[in-house]
Amino acid sequence: MSKKLYNYKNYNPFFEQLSEENQQHLLLHGEKVTVPKNKILFYEGETVKYIYLITKGQVQMSKMTMDDKKFVIHIKRENDIVGEFSLFNDMRASMTAEAKTPATLIRFDRDILEGLFIQNGEIATVFIKLFARNTQATQAKFSDLLLYGKTGAFYSILIRFAHSYGIEHPEGIKIDMKLTNQELAYFIGSTRETVNRMFNELKKDGVTEIENGYIVIKKIEELKKHLHCEKCPLEICTLS
Repeated sequence: MSKKLYNYKNYNPFFEQLSEENQQHLLLHGEKVTVPKNKILFYEGETVKYIYLITKGQVQMSKMTMDDKKFVIHIKRENDIVGEFSLFNDMRASMTAEAKTPATLIRFDRDILEGLFIQNGEIATVFIKLFARNTQATQAKFSDLLLYGKTGAFYSILIRFAHSYGIEHPEGIKIDMKLTNQELAYFIGSTRETVNRMFNELKKDGVTEIENGYIVIKKIEELKKHLHCEKCPLEICTLS
């Protein structure tokens, strides 16, 4: 069996940071819902009424660029929270939340959750830490794009996939999720053709290869060197 390399080695999802007592206390205030793949939980620009805890599946967070290109920013998964940015403010959603897979969620009314924070300091503190980490992670993604362009953003996404879904491989790190060039293009707000060109350059240099539809990163240090990755903590260098 292949061994997971990172898989949130230095990052505990939101729910796992709570004591067992407070996990149960939080769940009492929510409602279990199941959603099909591609179900939209809320759109960018909408008022967010519910906050979601993922118990199974994945939820994708994305924005639309000025030239109407889809830009995927996060993939949330089991024990992650979706929509926390709307708490204690009247901000409209800055991203669209879409079920990437069929998912099981615990849905919390935002007003009820805010009231719970006043009563329970541990739950409130963990949410504050979550908000800070997610803000830093989002800023890091945009920083890679702004400082290093499309190429840097592409390298960054490959590293983040390796940190989130990487498993051991004889040649390096295998990303244990099949990804098309179009899907990867969504993560850097670019086109399939641009990703294809950058992939060909990396394969030519022996940095990556494709094996049965899976990406294998053979020289991840070459990608990290381009981005000066020593500055970035592993806990924010993921897709969550």
